Amino acid sequence: MAKRTDLTTYEYRKARAAFLAASDVCHLCGHAGADVVDHAIPVARGANPCDTDNWRPAHGVHRCPTCGRNCNGEKGASSQVKGLKTSRDWYAGG
Repeated sequence: MAKRTDLTTYEYRKARAAFLAASDVCHLCGHAGADVVDHAIPVARGANPCDTDNWRPAHGVHRCPTCGRNCNGEKGASSQVKGLKTSRDWYAGG
């Protein structure tokens, strides 16, 4: 089973870079420029940090250039962000 320390290995960092190069649209706000991998099921809750099926692009180190949010930071280890509008909310006028 993978451990949280696996998040710092060269293999993980290389896979993360390839993942973000393939898709940089934040799954939380829907804007481009995502710079971190968010784990849909948090590592703190036992998810394998290296399971790419559990990865989602998100804004974290740098705030979203469109809405200014630190999407992954606002989400934390919870499964949903309260009050964080998604791109669907913006288009629907929410």
